[in-house]
Amino acid sequence: MNWLSRFLPGSGPGLSPEQPASLDLAGKLPAPDLARSHYETRYVVVNTETGPADGASQRLLAVGAVAINRGLIHPDDAFQARLGDSPADALIGLLRFIALAPVVVFNAPFNRGTLERAFEQHLGNQPTLEWLDLMVLLPSLYPERIGGQARMDAWLGAFDIDRLAPRDALLEAYAVAQLHLVALARARHQGLASPRDLLDTQSSRKWLRGG
Repeated sequence: MNWLSRFLPGSGPGLSPEQPASLDLAGKLPAPDLARSHYETRYVVVNTETGPADGASQRLLAVGAVAINRGLIHPDDAFQARLGDSPADALIGLLRFIALAPVVVFNAPFNRGTLERAFEQHLGNQPTLEWLDLMVLLPSLYPERIGGQARMDAWLGAFDIDRLAPRDALLEAYAVAQLHLVALARARHQGLASPRDLLDTQSSRKWLRGG
């Protein structure tokens, strides 16, 4: 039973019968082998655009995602949607684009947290995905560049990567994708050859921080 089986018709807030069926198409894809090399893996880099909301959390306005497949960014393999009047459709589109691939973000407490709240609100559940947070991984891969966790601007500057439009979810995803390529290059030299190796390293760093 995969995570999509929890999105049953009528289980989400106001989901139409067609929307869970659309999710089911993604759920029938085989889960990736996380032990395969980075260059045999499709990663999906995701970024969010948010705005003020009632309460402490931010409201999700738009999502952008770009794929890294076999070690290359493919500009035509990308996804962008504003939630607007059809937030469920936008989120279903994102999940179909991810298609169970490992998800890469910068600052998971913000980006992952924002997305999971939106999944819960608009789809009625949170999918189980494998999340990689470059804010956690980059300091272990490049300690000579920055000695600890830092903002995305600092890491982009460390590798001369342009930040074209900080408020555009898709262009931000492209910037994070370039950081992920940098991370993969160093990971290979450190013997971290697969997505599973990165996930284990991330877990170790979170344990050491007590988080």
